[in-house]
Amino acid sequence: MGLMDRRLMRPGRRRYAGLLVVSSLLFSGCGVVAASPTTTMPISFGDSAGSTIAAPLAAVPPLEGKPAPGRIPVYWLGLNGSDVHLYREFQPAEKDGDPIGEAVLAMTSGTPSDPDYFNPWKKAGSVTASISGKNVITVDISEDAFGTSMDAGMAHRAVQQLVYTATAAASNAGLTTVGHESSVVLLVDGKAGYTAFGHEVLEGPQLRDPALMAPIWIIDPQEGHGSQSSLTVQGTAVPEGGQLSWRVEPIVDGRPTGEAVERGYAELDASTGGPSLFSFTVELPAGDYSVSVFHGTERANEDSKRVTVSSAAQ
Repeated sequence: MGLMDRRLMRPGRRRYAGLLVVSSLLFSGCGVVAASPTTTMPISFGDSAGSTIAAPLAAVPPLEGKPAPGRIPVYWLGLNGSDVHLYREFQPAEKDGDPIGEAVLAMTSGTPSDPDYFNPWKKAGSVTASISGKNVITVDISEDAFGTSMDAGMAHRAVQQLVYTATAAASNAGLTTVGHESSVVLLVDGKAGYTAFGHEVLEGPQLRDPALMAPIWIIDPQEGHGSQSSLTVQGTAVPEGGQLSWRVEPIVDGRPTGEAVERGYAELDASTGGPSLFSFTVELPAGDYSVSVFHGTERANEDSKRVTVSSAAQ
């Protein structure tokens, strides 16, 4: 096997309210995801309305976090205002095999841990992948994965969900070559040129669309994870949306109380352009909490995670 074509071996809260509002529009053809044969954007693809701030097209996303041995990255879609963006979670990986194919298969068949996210794909019967020395990833996926009907905006985002997942999986597994941007060639049942979801023609290498990266994204902790009393929150955000704020609310009877027990501001590690990393640490007593990060007083572009805090280690 040459280094230029390494064949991978295994085949195959705020946002809650927004989702409910959009789902209520299904009968007028404007829903995002619900009991409807067609998945559509809240607004027409290409309209000017959208989130308060989107990642600039020229921006290069920062490091998505350190590699996670034994886990695979999977991207999901999440409603943000009147737009839909991409968010990542990690899932347990199998010990051996094809990490790219495994991640893409998990993307088509899985359910996000965070209930704010959703998945428009159907489970693929088969997924295989290979990667060249110039970081060109070829993913061959079965046609049954494209069983959902959707509009052009959602089709573009669904294809980008796969592109983000495949490139993240390759990077996480250490398969990419430094100095080359990663791209994805998508084949459907071994053939190029398939029109995905009736809108996206899959021809040539697909690059990440940086405008679809979430304006704010909590990387760590993930939804439902635990922590000791010192909770460190890390993620990425675009600085143009205003001051980056955070708040922590207790969860009582399964719901955030709406009353902050801790709040503050997070500094970004870059002063100009593009997504930047943020990190903050907060001391909390034992309990269940909702941690949210957002822009400005209107809590724009908010991302949140539920976490359980235990007492400090003895």
